[in-house]
Amino acid sequence: MMVAIALAFGWHALANGERGYPVTMELKGQEIADLPARLRNEARRPLTVKLLGTAYLAAPMTLGDEASGVTIEGDAVISGGVKLSSWTRTEFEGQPAWSSPLPFSPTTLRQVFVGKGEDRFHQTRFPGGISFFRFAGFADPADQAVDWMTPQSQMLYAPKSIDPNWRNLADVELVVHHYWVTSRLKIKSLDTEKSRVTFDRKSVFKLSDDGYGGGAKPAVFSVENVAELFGQANAFYYDRSSQLLFLPIPAKDAVVPKLSQILTVTGAQNFSIRGVKFAHTEVDLGPTVSGDIQAGFTVPAAVNFVNCRSVKLQNCGFQHLGGWGVEVSGDKSRQITVSRCDFRDLGAGSVKLGNNTLGNTIADNEIAQGGRIFPSACGIWGGQSGENRIEHNRIRDFYYTGISLGWDWGFADTAAKNNVIANNDIQDIGQGALSDMGGIYVLGKQPGSVISGNRIRNVNARGYGGWGIYLDEGSTGWTVERNLVSDTKTGGFHIHYGGNNVIRSNVFIGAASDAQLIRVRDDKQGPITFESNVVVSLDAEVPIVGPNWLKRDVTMKNNVYWSPAKDHPIPAGDDGTGIWLDPRLDANGLPTNPELAKRGFRPIDLRQLGPRR
Repeated sequence: MMVAIALAFGWHALANGERGYPVTMELKGQEIADLPARLRNEARRPLTVKLLGTAYLAAPMTLGDEASGVTIEGDAVISGGVKLSSWTRTEFEGQPAWSSPLPFSPTTLRQVFVGKGEDRFHQTRFPGGISFFRFAGFADPADQAVDWMTPQSQMLYAPKSIDPNWRNLADVELVVHHYWVTSRLKIKSLDTEKSRVTFDRKSVFKLSDDGYGGGAKPAVFSVENVAELFGQANAFYYDRSSQLLFLPIPAKDAVVPKLSQILTVTGAQNFSIRGVKFAHTEVDLGPTVSGDIQAGFTVPAAVNFVNCRSVKLQNCGFQHLGGWGVEVSGDKSRQITVSRCDFRDLGAGSVKLGNNTLGNTIADNEIAQGGRIFPSACGIWGGQSGENRIEHNRIRDFYYTGISLGWDWGFADTAAKNNVIANNDIQDIGQGALSDMGGIYVLGKQPGSVISGNRIRNVNARGYGGWGIYLDEGSTGWTVERNLVSDTKTGGFHIHYGGNNVIRSNVFIGAASDAQLIRVRDDKQGPITFESNVVVSLDAEVPIVGPNWLKRDVTMKNNVYWSPAKDHPIPAGDDGTGIWLDPRLDANGLPTNPELAKRGFRPIDLRQLGPRR
């Protein structure tokens, strides 16, 4: 009898939020937009909020401390877009078309999502795919001699790349790939006699084709948003003068993105979101900004955590976005976990970790189809952030780096330390769009940090530097072990400069040019230990090491070198324990020769790769 009474009392308390029992709140459809007000009016904690259906937000949602102790969950979609359902059959530029007026006047519209908001339509493009025009030259001879970091506002163009008769020249956008950045530049004016185009803003860097000297070729570019090109598959045109959107197919339930951010949470603790999908954002960096200096790190995110602690974002979806999925920022942000989420069809990347954030976990996520608007964005980006675990993620189809972490170009002490990048599956990076990239890219002094158990495949730069594991300027204190790197354009392993790094039990296979192992600067900054690795050259013309590799402070021991095409010499500087030996690679590129164990090589377990489900 006493047990029955206790159970009955417990159920009553659970339902009514008494004596600390959880309270449940339910919001459906457009009610979801009322979430901030509802939380402020409900003081009882802990609180579970169940979301159902789809909400199209008129403005971003902002939460503060009222989100502490709250769990938000449910099969809901929160959209930053506007749904269009009224279409008129018409004709545009001689092509069959369907048009719809927009209920707002976007300053930037680079994407529309069609078919229940699922299929990305882009601005008209010329030429198609990852193909480019090249500028005919620099507008002023003095421009060719300027420093590579000098922005530019005009160039010479080839006649077939820009047509002065296009009816919407002020809306045409040049997408310029140079170095590791992309500049988006609208046309301000054309001088047809001199074939000179003047932009409405300055480029990120000098508009040269990855070259640093005065003899560098001009940069390459594509053209977007030309009305006369209407009719391309999966391309739309927005006519600003009439505020009409034109599509080449009948559209049902199309969504036009409006907001750049969907949710910002500031100062909350013990807060969770589970199962919710965030979609349909658009990003405008402003009237004077053409892009970022690297990695798209200033591009906004759909969901933001500012100075939050103990936050869990689990099993959520981030799809059809114009920018990043999630950003963590603020010096007080700690223990933010993003796990088992699906990031797909992204204008930029998945997760950003800002400077001085600590103890975050990005794990078991599917991350694919990124950089659709900002090609220089990474799959995952972290600044001067420490004690993070970036592990068991699957990253696919980006135009720049897979994972980037550190962000100090030197040897300063920062918050970046004790970071772990482990068991990630990274593939199809670069794809010939940008240069100077890596499957995994780190910077600066990061003592106690580890890159372990990752698989990196198919890193292809447009110009130089499609590296596998890339230790850029000042990289110090790293252990790089048991990684499998294959099919890179240039070295499977690359270090710019740095010291006190240990590289062991890795497999580097088949860099297509330069060398399998590359070191840029002989800087006397400290030792590099390279031991028990397997290095395979598949091309007789590509050596094992580049010219600067062994000039100073490199210890090489118990390594195995091999090429089926040619016997390369064992690198100078090897301590005499390195050998030329067939590692007997299997179909995955894993060595199977039992002799490797005697040399200290530790096997790589591909079963640990990617998300754990």
